[in-house]
Amino acid sequence: MNRIVVLCCMLLAGLQLSAQQVKLSGSDSVLIKQLFFAGLKDKLNANYAKSNESFSQITTIDAGNAPAWYEIALLNFRQNKMPEAEEAIKKATEIDPDNLWYWKLLAEVYKSTGNMDSLIPIFDQLIRLAPDQQNYYFDKANAFSIAGKKEEAKDAYSVLEKKFGSSPALDKAMGRLDSIEHPADAMAVATLYIAKKNFTAAGTVLESIAKTHQDDPLFLALYGDVLYENGNLPAALNSYQKTLKINSQLYSIWEKVLNIQILLGQFAEMAETGKTALSLYPNQAILYYYMAFALHRENQNNLALAHIKSALELDGDNKELQALIFALQAEILIDEHKTQAADVAFEKALQLDPQNYLIMNNYAYYLALRNVDLNKAASLIDVAARGLPDDASIADTYALILFKGGKYVMARTWIEKALQNNEEENSVYLEHYGDILFFIGDTDQALLQWKKSRDAGNDSALLKRKINEKKYFK
Repeated sequence: MNRIVVLCCMLLAGLQLSAQQVKLSGSDSVLIKQLFFAGLKDKLNANYAKSNESFSQITTIDAGNAPAWYEIALLNFRQNKMPEAEEAIKKATEIDPDNLWYWKLLAEVYKSTGNMDSLIPIFDQLIRLAPDQQNYYFDKANAFSIAGKKEEAKDAYSVLEKKFGSSPALDKAMGRLDSIEHPADAMAVATLYIAKKNFTAAGTVLESIAKTHQDDPLFLALYGDVLYENGNLPAALNSYQKTLKINSQLYSIWEKVLNIQILLGQFAEMAETGKTALSLYPNQAILYYYMAFALHRENQNNLALAHIKSALELDGDNKELQALIFALQAEILIDEHKTQAADVAFEKALQLDPQNYLIMNNYAYYLALRNVDLNKAASLIDVAARGLPDDASIADTYALILFKGGKYVMARTWIEKALQNNEEENSVYLEHYGDILFFIGDTDQALLQWKKSRDAGNDSALLKRKINEKKYFK
């Protein structure tokens, strides 16, 4: 199947091109030559930052040095810095519009971002410079097709046929315009972008056929994936839910809906989703896990534990999932004040998945809250902190354990680390910070952090008492 082909392989070609294209004017100097070849050397050694410095210095001295702009664009392209690459290569094409390599790289940039509208005119430039290169005509027509511009695509395919004659590939491409295969082509292209984690480009391709495919469950599912990866959880949820209304037999979509509902805190809705999913797939352990999670958050612990039991009876070969189920069981048992049974569940979870640092963190946290077996808690959190050194929750747990052990200075280091990891508004961390500061002796700052915790949404009676009486209470 013909689609837009890869236009250039420039690992070493860029070196040869740049060396050939350098044309020093009267304002150029020996310094520019030295910088240029230093930049090429660093590029070959994959020292992109240093190479970029050399070429950038050249453009500072001579803003009209197209090869230097090309090299800057190529360096940024290789590092997936597409806005910077686009800006630099457009300058190169403006300075030297007859250089085929410059237009090739600009085409690559637009393909990588899925910008079909900007890509199409680039093929006109490539055709202008290489009128006998058949691929450029084909690529232009295919770009129109992917962009959903059916009439323009037909005209472009006709131009291709008149110039180069018919071929099986051309006949197939033209046939797709009037068949159901074309949307599949666009979705296939989007799928390739998703596989390369280029979700922006995938979204652009899918949006080109969105208006005519709102009843296509495969399109909606794929578009939901793109929205999810781009961080638009409500829109992704909406797309997935539309998918299931059309076709409820896409099992993976049920899991994705439940996962988003967890992230959005929609636990009541999640319970309803889980109930429907289980009516269709009663033998899926993870669905019982999701249901138990939702019911637990809705304070229906007895029902949640019943679903935990069902989950543990299924899919026993999946140790990672079983570990998550036992960890959730432990949290529910803690809420039910069955701490010994909770510890047993945590131990089973870690036996099944001894590298699950988040389960270690939760187990250590609950031990610290109860102020029991702090040595075990410290041992667990030390392993977790080494496994996930930038995790704010783990840093907070470490601080709590040290605080419970009377190591207030070290505890302060860890709670400040937790608050540095984009968790400044976490009310629990702020309360812990205030507790630690109080025992260090900085009572004014302790009161300030407790008030911040309150303002961030912590409405516990104990915190209010700390603030009102300006002292720590267990």
